[in-house]
Amino acid sequence: MIIVSVIFCVVSVTHASDTSNLDEKIKKQELEYQKIQKQITDTKKKLSQAQAQEKSVSRQIQDLSQKITLTQQKVNIVSLNIKKISNNITQLTNDIVETDNKIKRTQFLLSERLVSIYKYGGITEFNLLLSSQGAEEALNTSYLLGKIADQDKELINELQEEKKRLSDAKEKLEAEHKKREQERLSLATKKKELDGAANDRNALLAKVRKNKSLFMAEQKELMKASAELQSTIKRLLAEKIALNKKRFPEKKEVVYYRGGRLAMPTQGTITSTFGTRVHPVFKTKITHTGLDIAAPHGTAVVAADSGEILYTGWMRGYGQVIIIDHGANLTTVYAHLSSIECEENAKVTRGSLIGRVGSTGVTTGNHLHFEVRVNGNAVNPMRYLQ
Repeated sequence: MIIVSVIFCVVSVTHASDTSNLDEKIKKQELEYQKIQKQITDTKKKLSQAQAQEKSVSRQIQDLSQKITLTQQKVNIVSLNIKKISNNITQLTNDIVETDNKIKRTQFLLSERLVSIYKYGGITEFNLLLSSQGAEEALNTSYLLGKIADQDKELINELQEEKKRLSDAKEKLEAEHKKREQERLSLATKKKELDGAANDRNALLAKVRKNKSLFMAEQKELMKASAELQSTIKRLLAEKIALNKKRFPEKKEVVYYRGGRLAMPTQGTITSTFGTRVHPVFKTKITHTGLDIAAPHGTAVVAADSGEILYTGWMRGYGQVIIIDHGANLTTVYAHLSSIECEENAKVTRGSLIGRVGSTGVTTGNHLHFEVRVNGNAVNPMRYLQ
């Protein structure tokens, strides 16, 4: 019984650890969802103040992209909850089987003991009466045998109650699992509708690129987004330096980047490079502040070098963004992500997973927009990658 209890405890501890990990993942996803939602709300306020035309093409693009991102985040949370509930159902099923086995073992022992008392109890007591120990020991032995039988019965009752409790808990979890599964299917349907909306968004962007006035409006929007990114990086770096000086007045700034090549942030094809070029149709100048690397949705995005996560979240035009501080005023930017796999202020090493390729923000398809910035100003990433 002791060995069985120890094994049962080990299984329970392992299950508790798995559940704790899932709880932590769910909590992180929910916090990320709340954070993105807040950032989107803030972005909408800024857009309302900055743009007189509420129904501009850029605004429509942003709205669609934001809805897709939030719905995907909800799907992630529900999927993790379903996984947690499934694990709990499996564990309860195992517990019920184990409890049932304990009941059967105890019932078997009880029946064996009762047979022994019935068959040999009288003879044993008679022999004891004739022995030197006398009648008192015979009575004690008879009492103890009866007591053990009573304890066995009590244990069986307790185990049966435990089995009922576990069965009730399993039934409730199965009902919750069914409810969550329906929620997941509902979200999947909504996601499908939004994916259709994403196609509409791409059609809108294609229209933008055929209409000069709309194209110029979009470029203006992207330039504003780039300027916002620049000021955000400068502000965050200044805040970080001030905070570190306050906390560690004698500690020098940690410099992660010591020169040399940065790692390619994702596997894909470079479709657009850094610099200013002339539009082939409209003959207007276009400024591109980074590299566009086309890759399938969900492709891993890694840190170009070791550093600290300066910012994660939503930015106008850029969609879901990660900014890494590498020290010495060098930062790298990873934009249009489908998901963020790191947290602000966390330290990351070169090549470690930080996010996944997507098409959030103003973009026509899945790709990573990668920037290298010095003192917040965009520089040619190829100088650092080659």
